[in-house]
Order: sequence, then structure tokens, then C-alpha cells
Amino acid sequence: MTDDARSEDTCSDTARTDGGAAAVKAVEAEEQPAREKNVGQPLKRKEDNRLTTGRGRYIEDLEPVPNLHYIAVLRSPLAHANIESIDASAALELPGVKAVITGQDVAARVKPFPAAVQNPSNAYYPIAVDKVRYYGEPVAVVVADDRYRAHDALEHIRVSYDRLDPILDPEEAVEDDAPQVHEGGNVANHRVLEYGNVEAEFDAADHIVEERFEYPRTAYPPLETYGVIADYDDGQDTLDIWANFQGPFSLHAVTTAVLPLPENRITLRVPSDQGGGFGVKCSLYPYMVLLSAVSMEAGVPVKWVESRQEHLLASSMHANRVQYLEGAVDDDGNIRAIRFRQYDDYGGYVRPPEPGATYRPIANWQGPYTMNALGAELFAVRTNKCPTGPNRGYGCHLHYFALEGLVDRMAETIDMDPAELRLRNFIEDDAFPFESLTGGLYDSGQYEKAMRMGLEAIDYENLTTESDDEDTLVGIGMAAVVDPQASNMGYLDVALPKEMRKNTKSGALEAITVIVGPDATVKVDLTDSPQGQGHETTVSQIVADELGVPFDAVKVNTGIDTSADSWAISSGTYSSRFGTIGHAAVAKAAGQVRDQILTIGAHLLGVSEDRVELRDEAVVSDEGDAVSLRRIAGTTYWDPQQLPEGVEPKLAALSVMGMNQATAVTDDDKVNSSMTYAFGAHFAVVEVNKRTGVVNIRDYVTVHDPGTVVNPLIVRGQIEGGTFHGYASTFYEFHEYDETGTLQTDSLMDYAMPTIKERLKMRHEHVETPSPFTEIGSKGTGEAGTQATVPALSNAVRNALMQADVDLDTLPITPDRVWELLHPAETDD
Repeated sequence: MTDDARSEDTCSDTARTDGGAAAVKAVEAEEQPAREKNVGQPLKRKEDNRLTTGRGRYIEDLEPVPNLHYIAVLRSPLAHANIESIDASAALELPGVKAVITGQDVAARVKPFPAAVQNPSNAYYPIAVDKVRYYGEPVAVVVADDRYRAHDALEHIRVSYDRLDPILDPEEAVEDDAPQVHEGGNVANHRVLEYGNVEAEFDAADHIVEERFEYPRTAYPPLETYGVIADYDDGQDTLDIWANFQGPFSLHAVTTAVLPLPENRITLRVPSDQGGGFGVKCSLYPYMVLLSAVSMEAGVPVKWVESRQEHLLASSMHANRVQYLEGAVDDDGNIRAIRFRQYDDYGGYVRPPEPGATYRPIANWQGPYTMNALGAELFAVRTNKCPTGPNRGYGCHLHYFALEGLVDRMAETIDMDPAELRLRNFIEDDAFPFESLTGGLYDSGQYEKAMRMGLEAIDYENLTTESDDEDTLVGIGMAAVVDPQASNMGYLDVALPKEMRKNTKSGALEAITVIVGPDATVKVDLTDSPQGQGHETTVSQIVADELGVPFDAVKVNTGIDTSADSWAISSGTYSSRFGTIGHAAVAKAAGQVRDQILTIGAHLLGVSEDRVELRDEAVVSDEGDAVSLRRIAGTTYWDPQQLPEGVEPKLAALSVMGMNQATAVTDDDKVNSSMTYAFGAHFAVVEVNKRTGVVNIRDYVTVHDPGTVVNPLIVRGQIEGGTFHGYASTFYEFHEYDETGTLQTDSLMDYAMPTIKERLKMRHEHVETPSPFTEIGSKGTGEAGTQATVPALSNAVRNALMQADVDLDTLPITPDRVWELLHPAETDD
């Protein structure tokens, strides 16, 4: 294309034919090599310049309305107690204090949150009404004209409590004589599920292998804590909420369902930038409701940004789990069946989307293995701990810690190499799409190829557990996981037996808008608020390829405004869904705009559409004539009479993308709980110092298959981040309560998190098996690292400890715990 063609004015240089039809003089396209595709290239992230130079826009930066007041939250010092009285008179006399709001005030304005369980007796409000059920539960809220005055006023509120015995152990909580968190009992949900003839498979097996596994509570604290601004306008009876909410609009519906306003009078706005999420910010909505009720009651807009201690104390944690797992295996290594009984501890209230940690992995419970039957008995239990919510891996890392630990024990039982046992039972390449026993539809994969790549990369054949140092134990571990992405909204219906299901749900939608403006610039509006995943970059890569424009020509708008944006009920950045359905929706919307450009461009060139293509910012005919994208855009918006008959004057498309595989749960409790399923295999070599209990990681290799890789740098970043989270869960992070229910890990002095100094060094390999279900074949990749790391590392440490006749079935693997296992006599002394 000539320089003249590139600089044509958008609303001039048009000509009329004798018949009055629009025409544009075709410009001969210069012969030049085609522009390299953007998808698949390791392009640097667009976001980084803004974010690393301090120009991000976060919730703390916002003061969107005048007369903004600040709140401070008074929290319970007890885990379980009745509230006898609250005296706020002294606090109200302090300068700058506008109001003190209690649970009774809030309960008069909002309804309790719903619960997707059989025994929904929690009556969960965002603040304690008459009873506290966990240490740190909100009891009262101070509203003041300054945040420091608000915090000072907390010391002047007097609360009288009637202390009750707490229950903290999920197994003990199901006993009849346990202290009752709620009058309806501590078991919120109990289901027994069976897929295939479990008893027959266990009866026929050569060996039955069993083990108890315990996974602690974790938090994965993001760099940025919770933040909310709420402004109720009583004149218009409208409510505006600003929050660094992670964006699942299914929970927006939960929020609006309990507030005394219809959805069209409630606007949620999410900043364009967030300092991390990791699923934790999906649990922000109770505070959104709390501040909304406070704004209504106090009559002023209010703001709250959570302290780090508050976040660790009472924001959200991942459920801790006790799981009893059994496997039926034959002498030749054939895995016949598995069954398990598990107790998930959801704390004082089972709040939406819980009990998701129990049921989120249902479709991939069998992992990457073929088997004939699977059984599960599931308990969702309430205890006197902080309520739980999604966390990176959401239930899957807990499950794979146990499942992959069991696979290692199966291999030991039949004296088979653990890699060989896995390879023998992997789903074969030609079996995809593969339907799991529980209803999952695994879309694609090359499990054996990925596994063998990892074994070769870590030089598995030549590895040995022998050590030249008598104080060092060497261990080798591995794990293979199927990573589900883009959750089907209907999977939680499995929590209810079929006779209790009403208004079943299904689907996994995403809404994306792509617009080419009058000057041929491209704008993409997302209904997602990324927390560091690189949406702006990958979206630009996909759209640039679809529309034949440069990567830098695409402007991506993030953030959410429910009053202005087109969104679908499940929109948001969670469940690794953007790489799956987000990318698919972007490609679909851009493809629709591409078709519009080709239609108009062919018309302006006077040829049929089958004779043109879009490349290098122009529509080019098979004879070499071209019309620039700039000319097409100018004609569309400035001279629409030149367009073909029946063609609307727009270069824009809104794609609300859905996937047909997201069906409702069946009567026999099967559900495809995710839209795509990636694969990850991790391999670790560790050294355990017998004198100190310290574990050193000598080598670590990951192999991931996320379908089509849009940007290798971002995929690597997601895998490294997820792997580091799994590393933290294995060796560092856990929440600990004492016997009174008081949290002992409410600061970063006590809640151990690895720093950059402890960064896990790793090597990466990739396999690309495109998904047949998405527009460009991509899948998510944000959580597989977490899911595979925990079992790979724990299996490696256990492999080392077994040389000292020590077993391991509990996390985290801290030096003191390892030392105690290795020196039981000295520990007893």
C-alpha cells in the first residue's frame, strides 16, 4: 500500500459513478511480506510501563464523590459468643464521628445472604447481629470524617459478650455433642455420590491402598487488600459502589439480591487496576453490602480500605480439608477405582460461592487417569473460624495433594515406578474429547507426551536418591493434574440432591465489545478487571491478528461499570476463564468486525467478498487492488450512503460468548463443571537436612499444555506465579488457631510467606494441544501451577523421608515439623 493510501482523509476523496453507487479508487498494493502473526509471540506486556511507574489506578486512589466519610470496623475478640449489649455512646461524642452502626441496624436494611447447601441455617449477614461465630467477625462500624478518628473511636465502644465454647475441628464438628455454630447443626451439606460400581471394582482389585490427608487453611494474600466505597443517594434512591471486586457477576447478583433496591438502581464500578486477586477478592461482596447499608443508615458516602491485619484475620481463607482416600489397583498397575470421604471446613458461615471448594473439581476428580468407578462422601462443615472462599486452585490443589499422594502409594504397594504407573493409566490421545466418570468433558490433551518431556528434562532415568552426605536425604517427586477452567455456573447444583434442585443453572458467558472508530483505531471493552494477568496484551495480540492492524494500534479498556458496560452474568476474571472463554469472545467479536470490514471493503472495490482479504490495514483484492482500513472506517461513519444496501453504518460487535458444553447437572449428579481442561506435570528433586529439617529444592521442571499459547511470556509468568503459590502452600503458608479459636497468624510476622529471596528456580517445557471448543484453541493457565506443585513437592519430600522410615500426609512441610518426624524420641523428651 502506498503512503498516499495510508494517509487518505476519512471523509473526502470519494467519487460517484454514473449509477450513483459509492466507489473508491483502488490503490495498487505493494508487494511486501505478510506481517508476522502476533498470537504466539512473546510480546512485552502493554500494562507494565503504567504499572511499574506508579500510574496504576487502584481503589485507594479513588475519591469519586464529595463529603466522603471513612469507616472503621470493630471486630469480635472471641470466636463464639452471644452479644448481650453494645454501648457506643462514648464513641458518638467524639469529634468527627458521624455514626456507629451495629448488626441490628444492618439487619433492618438488608436480607441475609443465600446459601447453596442442604442446611442453610446460617442466616449470614455481613456483620454479627446477635451472635459472633468467628474471631474477627464485624460487630460494629464507626463512620467518621477522617479514617484515623474512626479507628480511634473503636476503643470507646463497649460490647458485653456471653462466651460460648468454640468448635474448630471439622471431624469433631459433625459429632452430635459438638458445640453448635448454628442452631440447625454444624453440617451444612452432606452428599454421597457414586459413579460406576465402586464396590465391585474394590472387591475385584488385587490391592486396596488407603491414606488420610490433611490440608491446612491458606490465604494467598494479594498485594492490595480489600477496598470499598459506597454512596447511597436517598433523593434518587440509587446506590453506587466502587470496589476492587474480582468481577464474578454471579456474586453481583447475590449482592443485589440482599440489598433493598432493584438491580437497575445499583451500580458497581471496579477500577481498571487491581493489586492481585488470586480468588480471594471474590469474597469482597459482604463488605460491599456492609458499606452500602452503612451509607444508607448514616446518610453519607463511606470508604473503607482494609488493613493487612484485617485481611489476614477476616477477609477470606481457603477451606481446610481432611480427606480419607482409597484406591483399588491391580498387580499390573491398572487403577480400577478410587473413593474418598472428606470434611471441608467452611468456618462460621457457608457463604456463596461455597461449598465450591468441595464441588469445583467434581468433573476432574479422577485426574488424568482412566478408571472404572469413583465414589465420594462429602461433608461441608461449619466451625468457629473465618468464612472461606475461592483461592487459586479452588479445591483442586487440595484434591490433587491427596490423589497424587495416593498414586505414589499405589506404585509403592505394587513395586512399580511412580512414573510408569501414571503413564499406564493416562487417558490416550485419541480418546479426546474424553468424558470423565463424573461428567467432565476433557477437550484435548497429550498427557503421555507432556509426561515424557518432563521426565527427560529432569533426567529421570539417571536420578538417584543416594547421597554422599549422611545428613542429607534425597527425594524425587512428581504430579500430573488436569486443570479445569471457566467454571460452569451449574456445578454447585450437585450440592443438592435432585429433589431439592430448583431453577438449575448452567453456562459460562463472557461479553466483549470490539469497535473500529472513524479514524480506524481499534478499541476493545472488557467486562473484566485483571489483577496482573496481562489482558491488555493478549487481547491486543488476538485483535491485531483478526483485523490486520499493528499490535500497538489496539486500545483495551479494563474495569467494570455495570450501568454502562454490557456484561454477562458470569463475566469476570476468575477460574482461569479469560484464557478460555475471554480469548474466545475477543476472537469472536473481532471476527464479526472483520466480516463487516470485508463486506464494505469488497463493495468499495467493486468485487465479491470471496475475492478479498484483510491484511496490513487494508482490504486487498485478488487482483492486488486495495482500499485502506482508514478509508473504510471513514466511509462507514462519515458517508454511510456509500455502503452496500442493508449494511449498518458500524464497525463494531458485541460478543456474548457462551459454550454449549456448559450444561446443567444431570439427575445422576454428573456435570461438566468447566469449559476446558489443561494439563500440567511437575517434577521435583529435593534434599532434606536431617539435622535441621530444612528442605532444599535441587531441581524443578514443569510441563504445561494450555492449548494455543497466545503469549509465551505471559504463560510462563502465570505458571511461575502459580507454582510459587504452590511452593508457598507446601512449605510456608497456613492459618493456625489456638484452642479458643483465636487466630495466631494475623500478621506477616506470623503468617509465613516466601519472598523473592526464596524464589523457586524452575525450568519449563510446553505442549500445545489446541482446544476444539474455543475460537483460537487457547485454555487458561493461571491455576495449574498451584495444583501440580503441592503434590509434586510433597511427594518428593515424602520420598526422601521414607528412607528414614517416616511418612508424610500433612501440610505445610515446615522445618520444625520435618525435624519432629525425623527425631520423634527427642521430640517426646
